[in-house]
Order: sequence, then C-alpha cells, then structure tokens
Amino acid sequence: MEKGKFYGIITPVITPFNEDGEIDFKAFEILLNFLKDKVDGIFVNATTGEFTSLSLDEKVEILKFVKNIVNDKVKLFSNITSTCFKDVEKLIEVSNNLKYDAIIIIPPFFLIPDTKGIEDYFLSILKITEIPLLIYNIPSNTGYSLQVELIRNLALSEKKLIGVKATIDSLNYLKDLILLIKSKREEFSVLTGFESYLVPNLISGGDGGIVALSNFAPDLMKRAVIDFENKDFDSLNETHRKILKLSEIYKNSSSFAGAIKTSLNLLGFPIKRKVRIPLLEDEEDKVEKIKDILSSLKLVI
Repeated sequence: MEKGKFYGIITPVITPFNEDGEIDFKAFEILLNFLKDKVDGIFVNATTGEFTSLSLDEKVEILKFVKNIVNDKVKLFSNITSTCFKDVEKLIEVSNNLKYDAIIIIPPFFLIPDTKGIEDYFLSILKITEIPLLIYNIPSNTGYSLQVELIRNLALSEKKLIGVKATIDSLNYLKDLILLIKSKREEFSVLTGFESYLVPNLISGGDGGIVALSNFAPDLMKRAVIDFENKDFDSLNETHRKILKLSEIYKNSSSFAGAIKTSLNLLGFPIKRKVRIPLLEDEEDKVEKIKDILSSLKLVI
C-alpha cells in the first residue's frame, strides 16, 4: 500500500506560556527551530497546544507566528476547531491565506447533531477550504466516535478530505479506516494520535502519527518510521518498547499538555510547566515520576 499524502511523524506542538499565562513566543521559537529539522509536520493549536484555552485572536497570531518561523521547512497543519462556526470560517480563511498544508477539525461537540448534521458540517467546511482537510476523531473529548462508514462516504466522494487523525484506543478502528478507505484511496492518510499505536498503525498499512511525545523525543518517534521502512524489525521492536515506556509519562501528569511541558522543562528547554485553567501544573511528586521515566530511557540524567 502506498504512503498517504501526509506520512511520518507530525508534532501536535505545545503552546508555551509565561508565568502570567501569556504566550511565550521566545520559547516557542526555540522549540519550533528544534522540531522543524526533525519531524515531518507540525500541528498548530492542537489539543496538546491547549486550543480550547486560546482566544480566536491568539489562534490566528500563533498560526502566523509558526508559519513565519517554519515557513516551508515541514508540512504545517492548522486546527480550525471551534464551537462557533464563524470562528471556524475565520480559521479556514487564515490557514488558506498562509498556505498551510492542511486543516484539521474535531467533529461537533457539546451540541451534537445527528449523523446527517455531522456529515453536512464537514461538507460545509469542504465547500469553503482551498486546502485539504483531515478529520480528528477523539471520542474521549467529544463523547462519541465518528463512524468509519460516515468518513468513508465523504472520503470517496470528496477529494479534499485527505485523512483522519484517530485518537481512539482501538486498533480495529485504524484497521477499518485502512481497509475501507485507504485501500480505495491510497493518498488518504490514516494517522494515529496514540504513540502506543504508532508501530501497529504502520505495520497495518497506516501512515504514522500525530503524536505529542515528538515535542521532545522526535528522534525516537522518527526511528520507528525509519526502522519500519528499512524492515529492521529487531530495531523496530526495541523502538516500540521504548515508546510504550515513554508513554507512561501521561499516567503521571494531570494532562497531556502538562506531561509534555514537564518533560521539555526537565530536558532543559526554556519551557515553563505553566498550563492554562482548567488544567493544573504538575506537582513535584509527578515531576519526579516523569523524571524517572525520562532517566530510564537516558533522555535526562
């Protein structure tokens, strides 16, 4: 099976904050310069980037800032998710004008329409975007999972729908996306949002992952892709086990964003552990547990 249009390791980049809660653009620039030579793409205003705690103006400012720093070095993805469709339209407009490579959106949440309403929602977006769309299925945060059949119907009729980010704890779901959609449209990208499924997704015929650990361990995440492409299965097995162990940092933090920021801080990046309300900054006991995991993998001494 051929690679999808978007393939490899895409980083859902954090949004660094100063102690006063404002965006720390100096630290942001350092992180982006670190990532742009190591990953295949950067997902801006992502879940790990605490997009629900950012104003529309801040999201637009971040989109412009990231484009200016990264330019065309790697693929850029813009999260256009909002409960207000006028904001969605604005984010699409900005992403189009900045020539981002694709937009990504979470299905409607809180006020959830029926199946036809969900389908019409995506069609409304596809009608106005100039760049490709990926659907972001994250049932733990929306309260429901998108049916593969719904995505299939859209994907086989709408060429601008180019892929899915599936942050769902189900290998069968990834399998269904691959067999029912990608087997008929090889450019369709099936990307996991869970690090533990990165290797299984590649082996199954998927295209990689939009994975938060790549904020600070991009080499390890890329190693999985390289091992797979080289058919070095002994190394791939070892890499997979390291990824599984590193994923344990999430269990020792109050949030995904918090775990990544704590790890970056421990590794010497000028990233504060600051997160915005309603998230909580990791307490010292959690920090020590995360440090132990990083140390066990020789990521920090």
